[in-house]
Amino acid sequence: MTLSLLKKLVWMTALVVSLTAWVDVAAKSYYRFKNDEGQIILLDQLTPEAIAKGYDVINDQGQLVQRVPPAKTLGELEEDKQRQLEEKRKERERQRQLRRDAELLRLFATAEDIQRARDAALLGVEQRLEINNNEQALLKNQLEDLQRRAANFERMSQDIPKKLREDILEVQKQITDRERNKTIIEGERQQITDEYEKDLIRFKELQAQRMVLKYKNEQNQKDANLFVMTCDSQKRCTDIWRLAQVYAQRNASGRLEIVTDTIILTSAPKQDSEVGISFSRLPGKTETQIILEVTCNNTDAGKSLCQSVEARKIAHGFDDFVAEQLES
Repeated sequence: MTLSLLKKLVWMTALVVSLTAWVDVAAKSYYRFKNDEGQIILLDQLTPEAIAKGYDVINDQGQLVQRVPPAKTLGELEEDKQRQLEEKRKERERQRQLRRDAELLRLFATAEDIQRARDAALLGVEQRLEINNNEQALLKNQLEDLQRRAANFERMSQDIPKKLREDILEVQKQITDRERNKTIIEGERQQITDEYEKDLIRFKELQAQRMVLKYKNEQNQKDANLFVMTCDSQKRCTDIWRLAQVYAQRNASGRLEIVTDTIILTSAPKQDSEVGISFSRLPGKTETQIILEVTCNNTDAGKSLCQSVEARKIAHGFDDFVAEQLES
């Protein structure tokens, strides 16, 4: 290597070092914050107090580069943790509900299908309950007979035989077992009722969303068994919903089974001449839609009834009923 080339390399190295030092100086940052007395403090390096208070990062020209909020307290960090856990829980619940919604729509075509499945499940429970109650009644009769026999021995001042005493205790135990079984079976019955009611309500909510989309098609507005009404104020919607209960009671063949803030449902039709009525309440951003559906027995005769003038009169007659009641 020549002396000239060596000098050039030394000069270039010195230049790079100088430029690096100049960049470091030029990139110098300062940290500004307010202390407890309200005084503005300017530092060339961060302190725990500045981190706790929150600070501004400024350059050597006094320009704001970044604003850093105060460090979170232990309480705020715990709140963040709980909030994240709650968000995860809600997401798991949302995913679970989506899976359940898909299962409901796969298993059941109509609300009446759910009602029939519920009734079939309840029938088995009712039969078990009846058998248990009959057994309990027989045991009580048996206990009365054993106790009369024991009383006869006592009247004659004789000791009650050991076998008789054992029989009385055994029958009493069996009666207690039947009473416990009764409580368990009644609990199962209530659980089935509650679970199917939740499924019915959710199914009708999902069905209402589909019906509204279907009803927007002008051709589908001619459906005999379907009618959609809108309301744009809370008071009017509440009044219409109250009238919907009355209308369902007057025009459905069966009794009211479910009444909530979003669903009104009568019992499922069991005969070809019977009709059921359901109302669904679907809130929107600017207005609420109330969907009335007339349902019929799942037979050819029932389907024909749901497309008849009678079904149309029930479905579309709700509009006149509301107008008459609210304007009178």
